[in-house]
Order: sequence, then structure tokens, then C-alpha cells
Amino acid sequence: MFYKEDSDYVTGVYRCKDSIKNLKIRVRLQHDKSSFIPLPQFQQDESDIQSTPRPHNEGLEMEERTFSWQEKVFSPFEISYYRYAGNCHTALEEKYHKAVVELCRESTPNNRLFTYTDGDDFTDMEETNQSVTTDAKPLMTPLVEGMSELRRRHKFGHRKSYRKDIDFSKRNIVDYAPNVELKKKNHLLQTSLQTLYILADLSVKDSDENWVGKSEYVLCTIRWDSVMGVLTVTPDFTSHSQSAQINGVEPYRIEVDGDARNTYRYWIEHASVDMSQEERDKEFAVINKLYEHHLDIRQLQVGSEFEMPRHGILQVHVLCEITSAQYFEYDHLFVHYFFELPKGWSCDTAKQLSGVTQTCHSRSTGIANFSYLVELTLTFNLEVLQSDRDVLLSWPQMFIEVLSVDSWNRYRTEGYGYISLPSSPGQHTIIVSTWRPLSKSPIGEMRRFFIGGSPELEDPSFVGIPSNFEDSRLSKHGLHTVTSGNVILKFNILHQSQALIGSSVGTDGGGDTRINKHSTFLLERLSAATLVNSVNAVLIAFKRARERMLKAKEGLES
Repeated sequence: MFYKEDSDYVTGVYRCKDSIKNLKIRVRLQHDKSSFIPLPQFQQDESDIQSTPRPHNEGLEMEERTFSWQEKVFSPFEISYYRYAGNCHTALEEKYHKAVVELCRESTPNNRLFTYTDGDDFTDMEETNQSVTTDAKPLMTPLVEGMSELRRRHKFGHRKSYRKDIDFSKRNIVDYAPNVELKKKNHLLQTSLQTLYILADLSVKDSDENWVGKSEYVLCTIRWDSVMGVLTVTPDFTSHSQSAQINGVEPYRIEVDGDARNTYRYWIEHASVDMSQEERDKEFAVINKLYEHHLDIRQLQVGSEFEMPRHGILQVHVLCEITSAQYFEYDHLFVHYFFELPKGWSCDTAKQLSGVTQTCHSRSTGIANFSYLVELTLTFNLEVLQSDRDVLLSWPQMFIEVLSVDSWNRYRTEGYGYISLPSSPGQHTIIVSTWRPLSKSPIGEMRRFFIGGSPELEDPSFVGIPSNFEDSRLSKHGLHTVTSGNVILKFNILHQSQALIGSSVGTDGGGDTRINKHSTFLLERLSAATLVNSVNAVLIAFKRARERMLKAKEGLES
């Protein structure tokens, strides 16, 4: 346990732009012997200490070591465990076996400080089981227990079978009846965090020359988030703690097995080597060249300027979102939409003019949320208004057909609707009211309920004004319809033309789109061109009528 108060036991969070490989952490561990009550386990003769084989330097009063990121330092138990090749089965364990054998050849002294890297099967149980609430007896739900089990890695030290006891030829590749433990093992949370544990082996000898006591005390936990570039140190560096700012550098304390007479103090210090000014200049130069290279590639792909349409061309960029549909009779709705372009309008990609949304279940709210995006670019040639007198300015129309399908694949037509695209740029929210044809007899409604199917329009553009309609009057009398639900659409309209250079678009106090007086020039030009064509058509018709009247008058005089 840590002897420091909870207010001093803090976690340091640092934003790090440098490579994590350059991180160095120095840990100093010091043993404090009580001057009042001597401990027999620390009163051995020098001859006994030298003759007795021990897994670490028991008589060491001060130990200091500098750790690099993901540096593996073996504990006394790991050295005795990995020394035997039969305990090593995986590639990582075989790597540890070679390192331990080389370490034993060099006769390196076994110290108290050691580490567990991110690849080791170790988890700080006290930290994992720490409650996130202030309740003394928190409620452990199955969800809390499952998430805790997912975050927990198996602690090191379980007995493994020897290599000779395993028959690799009979190993099952696929387990068709996995148990709970296997499911938890194969469904771990995948995160970008890497963890490094720095621990101390504080076990002591008893009177029978046996090592007793807890051998693993977590001194520091270091986590690195490679995506966010955040380094977390728990507990924080002693030089940055709250007490260090008041009383100097105050170390952390550990009581071995809860015995206040046998305590250890340790310091956690940041020991990374600072870069020289020459190295910083070189690094900045390399980064600047890299940024310039990426900027050149981006300019080659995107270009330095926007592509402006040629003179006399109006481009309308439409970003439409089919937000939701509500108040329809049946559930599992989907929307079929298509755009109809009047004469003078064109679209580079014809596939963008029609589409079908996904099927959405409205549950009990009666609202089906689609959030389906539609993007297209329309082009209108302004010269058509002057060359062709029969062309009048009209905006494209969007036709909507709402359908439903159930688990028995019974399709029903729920409603038809249409709108004209907004003529002004900016953001628009439009609610489209729909209707559907109604059968003249009850048999049609019964067929719709039991086996699906309902009256449909042969031409969906009949909802509005069909493009091939040439008469002066459009009559829909005799068509029986019934009101259906609503479809909510959101538009973001962008106009691009050389005539709009220098104009701006804003919003008024109520949130409605307000077009600058300079930007109305193009719309006024379009309206004026339409008006001129209309006036010219009237004048031509009047001229022809006057010529016919003069010819008739000459015939009467003769």
C-alpha cells in the first residue's frame, strides 16, 4: 500500500510530440529499517549473504535503475522460470529464454526492480478493480463484471505444461463449443494504448531460509496512447507532485505486507536526455521539408484555385439529406427519389439523378430516420434563354416515392410527393407532404392489407407537372387519393458562376438566408431573360396578327 495521502497520489498526463522510444524513467528504491525494533531478516552476516544463493540483492540499501520504453527487465522469479526451456512455448517466451540464458552467463546481479511490458500477461489487479464511485459497496452488475474481465489480463505465475506434454498435431483449430473463459480471451478490447509496469520484488527470508511475503509491488504504471500522443504516468513523477512544490521532493512509501516497521521509499524521475540545439534544428528542417512535400502533392491533386465555370454557365451544387419520414401507415420504410431536369439543365453523372435509401424501422415512435445523403452538380447554360425563345426558366424538380416492406416481402406504396429545388443558395429545410392512390373498391384495400400491393402511378412525374405535357390545362379529376405522411428534406445549395464574383450570402436575425444585393444580379438576369423572351413572344404574335389583319383589309378593299 502507498503511505502517501490520496491527495498526493496523482496521475500525470502529458502531451508528447517526440518519439516514445526516447523516453527514459529513473526509479530509485531505498529501504528504511526501523531504529526501534530490529528485524532479524536484515541482520545476517556478510559471509552468510555471500554464500547463500538469493534471487536478488537482499542487503542492498539503495537501488537505482533507468528504464527505457518497453524495456524488459526480468524479476528473480522470471529468471528461474524462463531458465527451463520446457516452460517456454510461444515465440515471446522462447525469446525470454534466450535472454535469461545470456543473462546467467554474464553473471548479472539480480536486483529488486523489474518490468512487465505490454506483451506480458500481467494486469495491476488493484487498479483494474478500483471503483469509479464513492460508494463503499458499489453494485456489481453483469455489465460491470464483464467490462472488468475484458480489461484484465491474466497475472503471471500460473503453471504451464512442458513441451513434451503437448501434441501439436491434435490441436483443434476451431472450437465449436467455446466456454466462457475462451470467449473472454478472444474478445478483448482493442485499443491504441501500450502499457509498461515498473515493479519491485520485496520478498524477505524467514528463519527457515524461505522467501516469504509478496514479491510484486507495482511502483509505476506508464501508458502511451500513440493515436492521441498522450503519456500517462501513475503515480506522477516525484519532482512534479503536489508535495514537491511545497516541501521539496517527497518520495512514495510502501509498507511490506502491511508492516509499518519495514518500509521502502522510492522516487520516480524523468531521465530523458534533452536534444541539443543542433539536433533540434535538424529535426525542424526535416519536418519542414516533409510538410512542403505533402503540400506540393496536395496542390498537384487539388490545385491552387477553384475551377470556375466558363462565362454564361451557372453551376448549382446540391447537397441533400433525406432526414426522416413520419406518420405513415406501415413500418419498414424506404424512399425512392429521382430528379427531373427541364430543358437547358444538364448533369454530368446521370446515376446521381436517382437512388433508393436504406430500409428503416420506425419502432414505436412512428418516425423513420434515414439520414441519407444525396450529392449532385447541375449545370444551366444562360445562353439558352437567348437562343431558344421557347425555353422558360424553371428549376429542377425532385420526385419522391415512399414504400414499405415487411418480413413477408409484401411491398406497399405509402405515398408520392415532389418539390422544386430552392432557387436561392443556402440551407433549407423542406417538409414534403405525400399522398397515395386509393382503390375504388374495398377489395383493393383488403389486398393491400393481406398480400401487399396497391395502386401505383405509371409515371411518377404525374405528381407534379409531367415533362411531356403540352396542353394548356392539366386535369387530375377522377383520381381517388388519400393523405399519407411527411418526408423531411434538408438542402444545402451552392451557386457558382462568374457573374457571382464579389457577392456574399448571409443570414438575418431569424436564421433565414439573406442574399446580398450583388448576388441577386444573376437571378435578376435569369428572370429578365425569361421576361424578355415572354415579351418577344407576345410582340411576335401581335405582329403576325397585325399582318393577317392588313391582308384581310386589302382583300375587302379589292
